[in-house]
Amino acid sequence: MAIIKPFAALRYDFQKAGKPEDVCCPPYDIIPDHGEYTKKSKYNAIRLEGGERLETPDPYQDASELVKRWTDSGILYRERMPAFYLYEASFPSKFGGRQTLKGFTAHVELRPFSEGVVLPHENTLSGPKADREKLMRATGCHFSPIYSLYDDENGDIAALLEAAAQAGTPDHDFTDNEGVRHTMRTVFDPGFCQKISGLFDGKPLFIADGHHRYETSVGLYQDDPDSVSPYVMMFLADMNRPGLEVYATHRIVKNIAGYDDIAMKGRLGERFDFENTAEPKAGEPVWVTSSGCLRVRPKDGAWTGLDVTLLHDGILEPFFGIGAESMARQQNLAYTRDDSEAINLVRTGQADCAFLIAPTQVSQIRETVLEGKKMPQKSTYFYPKIITGLFMNNFRN
Repeated sequence: MAIIKPFAALRYDFQKAGKPEDVCCPPYDIIPDHGEYTKKSKYNAIRLEGGERLETPDPYQDASELVKRWTDSGILYRERMPAFYLYEASFPSKFGGRQTLKGFTAHVELRPFSEGVVLPHENTLSGPKADREKLMRATGCHFSPIYSLYDDENGDIAALLEAAAQAGTPDHDFTDNEGVRHTMRTVFDPGFCQKISGLFDGKPLFIADGHHRYETSVGLYQDDPDSVSPYVMMFLADMNRPGLEVYATHRIVKNIAGYDDIAMKGRLGERFDFENTAEPKAGEPVWVTSSGCLRVRPKDGAWTGLDVTLLHDGILEPFFGIGAESMARQQNLAYTRDDSEAINLVRTGQADCAFLIAPTQVSQIRETVLEGKKMPQKSTYFYPKIITGLFMNNFRN
């Protein structure tokens, strides 16, 4: 079973640090221009979380010194007692209207994936793990939570969270520059926390975002169990509730020696049929070439597996030579959620070609994980992302 408990978060004193919308930031790995956030405030959380993406001489030591300096001056403070942090993100849905993601942030006991308690859905890369390990070792902190899903089929956890949310006023309620409204409530009540924790008896957790950070946290604890907490900060959301959206992550193919659209079409034509369109659908990705967009349909019948698996195992590896080693070196693939961007990069000659895929459904992710399988890295894009800065965690004992 997953062990869930309240924790005393490391938090900003926004009366000293400034407005939450100026101090908080998205997760470090989805920010295209980190300078946008460093300019917002000298206390912006990206200065702690950015790591190698900040491109400064030693971002890890800088972050370590900032944590100490900001704690000494009261910009950051440790919560007075353990709590659960109820969090909502109301956002303009890609599919129309507004949706609201609801969940809570807690401490979750670190367990290796092999134990089947916390489960991954995709593979990881060594580079991002090395970056996160350097940051964690230098600071002793988790600045953003792992994002995981659980199955609350009967709605028991949802009912308790909703009642708690209705009972108190939010600690913070603000809207960011993408139109996402972030609301957070702190719940200290030990009885409430105990009820919530008890409802996770027998439930596995499915990691949505944060595979690299989770694996790194497990490794750090195993290396030094006397000094490192056996718990990690994790945001938990019900996979059955509205407000959880998964967007497709399209593949941009580049740097393929001697690449030629016509020759590749001849090779792919041995296994696939083509149809002119720019709209992917389940089991039929769209191949973006310099001369147009072609839906790729397997000749041997409808594909019943994951689209991203068909793309990698059925197309990219056997025909383009892009396998696990190539992906680890990050030399032949780039990623985007924007199909227009992918198409434009090909048409302007900045990429050899691209593949557009349909979004993976949460039910497909769950089934894949429970079968003991993993998806390729960057197979999913969960939205909205959990903002960084409302709750942080010092994991050193």
